[in-house]
Amino acid sequence: MHHTHPIPRAILLFIFCIVGIIVFSLIAIGICMAAGIDLESKLGLQIQTAFTQIGGFLLPALVFVRIFGRKSVTHFSLNKPKTLHVILTVILAITGLGIVAYAGEINLKLLEGRGGFIAALKKLEDQSAEIMMIMLDMKSIGSLLVTILLVGLLPGICEEFLFRGALQSQLAKAFKNTHIAIWTTAIIFSAIHFQFFGFIPRMLLGALFGYVLVYTGSIWMPILAHFINNSVGVLGYYLAQNTDLISQEQVESTEVSWLIALGSAAIVLGVILLMKKSSNWPDRRLEYIKFPYPKETFIDQLEDDSPS
Repeated sequence: MHHTHPIPRAILLFIFCIVGIIVFSLIAIGICMAAGIDLESKLGLQIQTAFTQIGGFLLPALVFVRIFGRKSVTHFSLNKPKTLHVILTVILAITGLGIVAYAGEINLKLLEGRGGFIAALKKLEDQSAEIMMIMLDMKSIGSLLVTILLVGLLPGICEEFLFRGALQSQLAKAFKNTHIAIWTTAIIFSAIHFQFFGFIPRMLLGALFGYVLVYTGSIWMPILAHFINNSVGVLGYYLAQNTDLISQEQVESTEVSWLIALGSAAIVLGVILLMKKSSNWPDRRLEYIKFPYPKETFIDQLEDDSPS
């Protein structure tokens, strides 16, 4: 099966993901019901989240690689990152919050006030947000740490292995263009969350994570960026609930001035360019390579698919 064209592979991976989400959601529901745990309680939602992330994202990616006979270290870019890339990733994840929030504001303005199907979607998303707030109810440091684990770390690992680690590489091989692969993966990444009032900012995040992987050569860097992005939100809710430093309205607000958004975008672009300059990435558009890969040994074709 390792000679299959990348597009059928990508479709198969997507099917694995959907089947995994459904099956492991049902398993989680079954466990909760057997244990007498309310499905909409905090514990019930935590169990469902853990099973969905692992069974719907991480396992499909691992099974996919296993089927096609690829080394996980190579396929997922499980390389030790450079210290500089770790620093740059942290800077990007934090400063990028400005442009992401601004993108969220644009997304809302594009859809607000619309009726029909859009209004129905908004109602569903509001209901989902109310359920999520149950998970984000944190009264102690212990509950904060558990929530960061389930909302920050687990999605960072599971979703990045699937989208950036498995899907993006397949699309790059199919399109023979890294940038198209990154943005296509980002669109799919955002769409599969089924939160269309946050589609644009999540797509932007997905693209940033994609470029971080390409220019650092390590899957651990988009995982770190994903973790920071999610955890900042969790920390914001914790502070809003337990201190007077910030309000929940401020945490949920997407209102950012265009000047802050412009500054954020400039810093993000600068960081991405620094990553590229400090990496082994050749200045070409048609290849997607695995790292570390010295320029002098670069070859003008995609990595051979034969299993090793």
